[in-house]
Amino acid sequence: MIKILLVDDEAFIRQGIRYTIPWEKHGMEIVGEAANGEDGLKLAIQLSPDIVFADIQMPIMSGIELARKLNEYLPRTKVIILSAYGNTENFTRAIEVKVSSFVLKNADSGKILEAALRAKDAIAEENAAFGRQALMQTIYKENQHLIKSALFAKFLKNEIPLITFQKKAEKLDMPLPGPCYSVLLSRCVAHDDWLVYNHFAQAFQEFEPFVFFMDDGKLVTVLNVGAQGVSEEVMDKTLANLKPYIFGNSMVLMNRIESLEKLSCAYALLDGALDACFWNTEREYTEVAPTDMFSSVGLSEIRNSESKVISAVLSKNAAHIESAIQDYAEFMRQNAVSRSRFLESVNRIIVLMEAVMERHNDARKTAEIVAETETPEEVIELLLSLAKPNMETDYKNVQFAAALDYISQNYNKDLKLTDVAKAVYISTGYLSRIFKSETGYSFKEWVNRIRIEKAKELILNSDLKYYEIAELVGYKDYKYFSAYFNKLCGVSAKEYKVLNSPMLHR
Repeated sequence: MIKILLVDDEAFIRQGIRYTIPWEKHGMEIVGEAANGEDGLKLAIQLSPDIVFADIQMPIMSGIELARKLNEYLPRTKVIILSAYGNTENFTRAIEVKVSSFVLKNADSGKILEAALRAKDAIAEENAAFGRQALMQTIYKENQHLIKSALFAKFLKNEIPLITFQKKAEKLDMPLPGPCYSVLLSRCVAHDDWLVYNHFAQAFQEFEPFVFFMDDGKLVTVLNVGAQGVSEEVMDKTLANLKPYIFGNSMVLMNRIESLEKLSCAYALLDGALDACFWNTEREYTEVAPTDMFSSVGLSEIRNSESKVISAVLSKNAAHIESAIQDYAEFMRQNAVSRSRFLESVNRIIVLMEAVMERHNDARKTAEIVAETETPEEVIELLLSLAKPNMETDYKNVQFAAALDYISQNYNKDLKLTDVAKAVYISTGYLSRIFKSETGYSFKEWVNRIRIEKAKELILNSDLKYYEIAELVGYKDYKYFSAYFNKLCGVSAKEYKVLNSPMLHR
């Protein structure tokens, strides 16, 4: 099926296109609608439509500007411009942004279908393109961003000198005008790297961003800004939409990087800061100054702290074990030990602990659970639960079912894993350990899915406003509700109602 997105500020135009043409008969379907160019761009990034019908005149962002953005973000998408007037200026502007067709709004449905079928045929021709040269050109075009990303990554890691980077960047037409830069470094959670890339690129589009993943999975966003850098207001505005894709609070920002030459040093500092921000649980992101320093605790000191925990485990005294783990956690926190080193240390303790306590848990599975923890508190709770005799196993099915039931009854509250564990009388660490294996999701992911499912019911079966629904299902900030709804449903709450309302499909 060819996917079509409708973007027009007049609802009757969108409904006319949707319902007067038998799209499915022609192998096409309407997958979404938007009332302005800005919402249309966000929806296109989420849905990756094959064809977009866009009104030339819309509030916030025009159809021409939308087409220009889609050429950048989704170059394979065909744009068909709708206009009330067929003047020369409109035709010229449409040609400049390489739109597929130009259709008058007062045209009959046959003309609109004809434009869509032409776009469909063009898509089929592109997909069926043959010949080695054509294939190589297509592959090169699709991998332009990867080529640029690999070059930038080598430069940031000091694998190539500045002069080499500048010469190659110029040939590749990379957007690095400067003179000042800001850099964001994030650890992200998503299975689709391109989706995350598009969200970050669109969020910071006013700063001509260059966004790419390093080979260790960290996302780099280089922004062309003035000496003032990226303000708190801009960060607050963009974070809500990006939050579902960021791992915990793993985002660091550096402003006022005065030249390309200083980007490598800035990246090295941000990389260290990203690991250290793990301990700043009260912040959603951390701003780093070029003059900041991050001390590194020696491996011998970490090993010494570990040994005290192991000694306590060998004593098999529950009070000693808990005290040693709490002291260990405080040492790690006071020294802001990097997240990677901290988790390596925790995994060493767990392996030895399992051996001493003669248990046969899957070490690899436990390590995966540790890797997915977003806060130091979660790690320590997990460690404490493993240090105790595994007396909760017999109650696993009953207690876990009770935990899921408690979440279903209290999803609209400020729910934390510790609250659920207390309610069903099991340890937080134990609940954390079994949650992923039983549901396939982390606790946070599960709660968001429950909330969004409840929100979908309210959207279709009530006349409540969207912000009221957000509050009812547990989101204090409507922006976060909107971001998670988009992530899990692929459309906004408003678009979901349009697409699923029974009244519209009678």
